[in-house]
Amino acid sequence: MTRTRPSSRHWMCALAAFVCATVLAPAAAAPTGEVMAKLSRAVLKVTAVGDGDDLSIGSAVVIGPDTVLTNCHVVRHAHTVVLSRGLAQYAVVGERADMSRDLCLLRTEKTLPHPGVDIRAARTLQPGEPVVAHGYTGGTTPLFARGVVVDLHATSGSHIIQTSAGFMQGASGGGLFDEAGKLIGITTFFTAAERAAYFAVPADWSERVLERAEHAPRPLGGSALWERLPSGQPHFMRMIEPLSSGDWARVAGLAEAWSEAAPQAPAAWLMRARAARALGQVRRADTWLRHAIVLARQDRIELARIAAHARDADLQDALALAVTALARLQPVPLPD
Repeated sequence: MTRTRPSSRHWMCALAAFVCATVLAPAAAAPTGEVMAKLSRAVLKVTAVGDGDDLSIGSAVVIGPDTVLTNCHVVRHAHTVVLSRGLAQYAVVGERADMSRDLCLLRTEKTLPHPGVDIRAARTLQPGEPVVAHGYTGGTTPLFARGVVVDLHATSGSHIIQTSAGFMQGASGGGLFDEAGKLIGITTFFTAAERAAYFAVPADWSERVLERAEHAPRPLGGSALWERLPSGQPHFMRMIEPLSSGDWARVAGLAEAWSEAAPQAPAAWLMRARAARALGQVRRADTWLRHAIVLARQDRIELARIAAHARDADLQDALALAVTALARLQPVPLPD
């Protein structure tokens, strides 16, 4: 029997459908009861005591026999740090700090009777992937919150994770986990824009923190990258408020500054394209979107973001370019 080869249009439609199904919209799955039980034991409460009445409550995730990972802003004023779960308490005797990335590794005097979790690199995540956040929300009761990976923002050698899994004060330093129970991020900050957005710093930054010298708990200087004035924040953070309010003229100005400061950043050119299209500058938008695709040709995360935008905006030519580039990074089976 003779078989005809699919037309180029049919092939592109099949390719786009496959990539959108496998990369842009992974199937949701909840962690099993066994995984949830392990996570409940791996997240501890942090009590950090400073001078006078200075007291801070947060969370931390066990990643080794005597080691936990938390946010530096939880312990930055403290000279005494205690971890606890229920009535059991564990004194912290060592600290490695990266205040800019807002990650601290704490070492306890005694071995912890709680299981450590494995760390998964943020670069392996996909937007839409199911996640669960776990921490001491409000500083009292450990709570779980389900959600998905909303976006991944390239920052300082990894990706800050934006998630729909909500958390509140007290959950700072808690864990953001994938469906297998691997630690992908530390729940760190959320925005007060019109629509709340939640962010976790990548757990794989802990490798950088290990390079820092250990010292006894003590007050820390400096500020976290997300606490700085807008001019000192990562560029994606400067976009949050104007994007939430639909101020595309402001987005356009910020995106232009971003592309000038980081001309090889695909996300900057994608943001310029989005703003230009919203402002009716279609030709500029098309040019900048194609440029973003060229810059992102070896970056699965950036290509997936571009493809999602092209799909949502019904930009078929840009979608075809993006999914073709994605297919080169992730082989796609030929249709029958």
